[in-house]
Amino acid sequence: MACSILPWKKSHSSYTREELARLSDKDIYVIDGEKYVKVPLEKDEKGDVKFTYVRVDRYLAGEVEPLSLEAERVKREEAKELKGVERKTDKEKEEVVAVQETEEKGTPPATTRRLNHPYLKRKIAILPFEDRTTFTFEKFGEVIADRLAKKMETEVFTSLVMDREMVRLNLEKLGLTPADLKDPAKTKLLNKALGVQGVIVGAVYGPFVTTATPVEDEKVSMAIVRINAKFIDPAEGRIVRDFVATNPLAGSEEFGVLSEEKAKYRAIDLAIDNIIAQVVDEINGMDWLTRIALVEGDTVYLNAGYQTGLKKGDLLEVYPAGDLKGVNPIGRIQVSRLFGIDASVAQVIQGRVQVDAVVKPLPQS
Repeated sequence: MACSILPWKKSHSSYTREELARLSDKDIYVIDGEKYVKVPLEKDEKGDVKFTYVRVDRYLAGEVEPLSLEAERVKREEAKELKGVERKTDKEKEEVVAVQETEEKGTPPATTRRLNHPYLKRKIAILPFEDRTTFTFEKFGEVIADRLAKKMETEVFTSLVMDREMVRLNLEKLGLTPADLKDPAKTKLLNKALGVQGVIVGAVYGPFVTTATPVEDEKVSMAIVRINAKFIDPAEGRIVRDFVATNPLAGSEEFGVLSEEKAKYRAIDLAIDNIIAQVVDEINGMDWLTRIALVEGDTVYLNAGYQTGLKKGDLLEVYPAGDLKGVNPIGRIQVSRLFGIDASVAQVIQGRVQVDAVVKPLPQS
């Protein structure tokens, strides 16, 4: 099974010119030989656009009608985000140079591990946490996963958090559920299908709130939450770190009428900071890799591109599917084009390669 956003060829196409025009600005995914298009459908109760993945033939037949205005808005927002990434690039380079300079001076850097290929982002899948609190109707597993994903996107510049709906679709095709990924061996399928390099799963207890109203004073609340989490390396199918994250009770203190709700989310954010502190070194220390999703002669397609940090002209080494350490190279490829949100085309310049082969940067000198 392979997955990638693939371009549409102008020659020998099975689609009409009108159909190609309808697909030109869409993200196309190939999953198990079927082509899917990502389209916006409707707004949820919060006003956010909900997306779905449908087969290209169904989309072209008009069975699924996207929200055209919302699609344009989403495209504009994505363009702004990409420009923001470009603006951040120079700053990130300066940060990396500063790290290298501190290493040369003998001053310990902020991370305890050397950053391997710091401009390439490792794809991380964050799954909803299992709610273990049974006496409340409130469920915080999804909330924690969402807030953790957003915070990692802004604070861990070596990570690229995967679209959860895309992960869910791949699991569904494989007959799996997020709960199945508690078995580290099954996460290997995500590495092969999407190039995922880290999976975070876990369970949440709480938040538990305590509230008091001192005489002639406003209400004050504090909360505590406990998260049991696992950071899994899906390339190897093993647990890298098994840990507990919680928050200092006093740090969650909030006042006023809505103090209970504020304290809960304050506790969650503090616990999330704890999670990030425990996994950031593991992410930074990973050797970056991706997989070949498709081979057409001397042309190959990769599940990595602009957002990951690849650039046109980059040289990459290819290894057998099981050679995760990069010991016995079987070929070399060069990135010729970036396309979509995060995919690329490369040309084979040496050796012979195949689908699922491991792709890594050239060894650092």
